[in-house]
Amino acid sequence: MDTRVSVIIPAYNAGQYVERSLASIEAQTRKPNEVIVIDDGSTDGTGNLVKQFSGKSGLRIVFGQQENKGPGAARNRGIKSSSGDIIVFLDADDTIYPDFLESVICGLEEHERWIACFSDRDVVNRNGELISKDLDHPKFQTIGRRDLGNGFIELMDEMLFSKMLAGSVIPMTIACRRADVEAVAGFDEDIWLGQDKLFMLRMIKRGTFGYVNRSLGTWQRHDTNLTHESNSLRRFPYTDLGLQKLMDDKESLMLTARELAQITITRAKIASQWVYAASDKHSTETFPLAFRLLCERRISLSCFTKAMVRYFVRSIST
Repeated sequence: MDTRVSVIIPAYNAGQYVERSLASIEAQTRKPNEVIVIDDGSTDGTGNLVKQFSGKSGLRIVFGQQENKGPGAARNRGIKSSSGDIIVFLDADDTIYPDFLESVICGLEEHERWIACFSDRDVVNRNGELISKDLDHPKFQTIGRRDLGNGFIELMDEMLFSKMLAGSVIPMTIACRRADVEAVAGFDEDIWLGQDKLFMLRMIKRGTFGYVNRSLGTWQRHDTNLTHESNSLRRFPYTDLGLQKLMDDKESLMLTARELAQITITRAKIASQWVYAASDKHSTETFPLAFRLLCERRISLSCFTKAMVRYFVRSIST
C-alpha cells in the first residue's frame, strides 16, 4: 500500500461525462493518491464542473487548464504534475468499476516485470447499453499470452509490436510504471489523433504488458470520440506521421528488420486508404495528396487513377 497512484484525465468539452468519470474514481475500493484533470481548452464549462465536483469530493483532485493543444499535451502536463509511482490514464468520457485500481495495481505489484497493466472493458453506446467486450476484438485475440492464475494474463508474443501496428488493441484505460512512461518521454504532442497508439508502441519495446481478465470499466462510443469514423480523414496524416517517427527512432527503439518491414507495409496501406478516403469525401486535397504520394512512390499509378475516378464520379453525383 506504499505505492503512490496518480490518475490522469485529459478533458476537452467533456461536460456531459467528466463528473461520471470522477465519480467512478471516487467509488474505488483502492483510492488513488491524486487525480489530475487537465482541461484542454474546453468551451462547454468542463472546468467548472470539475471544480464543483472537487469541492464536494474526498478525492485529492488537482485541476489544470491550458489552451487547446490536444490530448497528448494534456496527458504530458498531467504526468509532470503528478507524484505517483504508478500512473493511470483514464479518458474523461470513460468510467472504471470499483475494483479497477485495486486489481491493476495488484497486478503490477505481484508481477514486477510488467511495465503496464490494463483490463477488459465493456464497450457501450451513448445510452450505456452494452455493445461488446473490448478484448473480444479479433486483432487482440491473435496476440499470444499465458494465464498466470488469479485472473492475471501476460502478453507474450514476439510479434506484439507488429500486430499493434495493424490496429490499436490495448485499451488506453491503463496503469503504467512512472519510470517507463518517462523513459518514452510520454506522449508525442505533434500527433493530435492517435498519439496513444504511438505511446503504446514505444512502451511495448520497453517491456512486458499484463492484464486482468475481467471487464473493469466502460468505453463509451459516441460521435464526439476522436476515434469516431467522422475523424478518419483527419486521422490519416497523424497516423502516417507516427509511423515516420517510429522509423526515425529505429535505433533507440531497437526495431528489428521484421518490425521495420511491417512499418513500411503499414505506411503503404495507410497511403492508399488516405487517398481513397479523401476522394470518397470529395476533399479538395485529393489531387495534391495523391500526386505527392505518387511522386514519393508510396501509392501506385493504379491507386492514383482509381482515386481520381472516384473523385470525379463523386463530383458528377453531387
